[in-house]
Amino acid sequence: MLRTAVLTSALALVLTACSGADDDTGPTPEPSPATPVVEASTPPGTELSFGDPATLVWQPTADLAGQLELSVDAVAEQRQSVFDGWLRDDAMAASRPYFVTVTLTNTGEGDLAGQPVPLYLRDETGRLGAPWTLGGDFTACQSGPLPTPFAAGATDEMCLVYLVPDRGRIRDLVFEPTEGYDPISWTGEVAAPEKRPARDEAGKKGRRG
Repeated sequence: MLRTAVLTSALALVLTACSGADDDTGPTPEPSPATPVVEASTPPGTELSFGDPATLVWQPTADLAGQLELSVDAVAEQRQSVFDGWLRDDAMAASRPYFVTVTLTNTGEGDLAGQPVPLYLRDETGRLGAPWTLGGDFTACQSGPLPTPFAAGATDEMCLVYLVPDRGRIRDLVFEPTEGYDPISWTGEVAAPEKRPARDEAGKKGRRG
C-alpha cells in the first residue's frame, strides 16, 4: 500500500472579541461556546500499550483532513488453516497471519468513509505491512478500510488481517502516515494460535494395535 497521506497539525481556533471602547482594559473574553476546538493529537514517537487510545491526525486526500481516536485492543496470531477455502499464492502461504482488533472513533469533522488508516504491523526485522482486504465473505476477520459512511462522531470496532512475510513475527503496531514520521506504536501480549484438537485417546490406542 502506497502511503501518500501527509501529516497535518491539529489546530485549535480561538476567537477573541474586541470592545467598542478604545480605553477598555477589561479581561479578554472566553472563546465562544460555538467555537470548534480540535483535540491535540498524540505526539509522534509515543509508545502505548494495547488498549491505550491515541488521537491520530493525518490527511488521507488533498481535500480531506482525518482525525481519529484509535486503540489497538488485541492481537492474535492465527494458523494458516484460517484461510482454508481461499486462494493463496506462495507468498501468502509462507506468511504468518495475525488478526488485530481495533476501536476507532471519528473525532474530526469530515466523513472518512472508505479511507485506509495508516496503521501498520512492524515485524522483528523492521518491515511494515499494511492490513489486507479480504472481502465480506471472510467472516473470521472482515479486514478492510473504514466503513461507509464514517461521519463525525462515528465509532466502530474492526478486525484487521496482517500477514508477516517469511513466517516472521510481530514487533508492534505503528501509526506512520508518511516516511520519516516518528511512529506512534502499540505493544502488548499477543495471543497464541488456538491449539489443534487433541486426538481421541481410544483412537490412538486402536491405531497402535
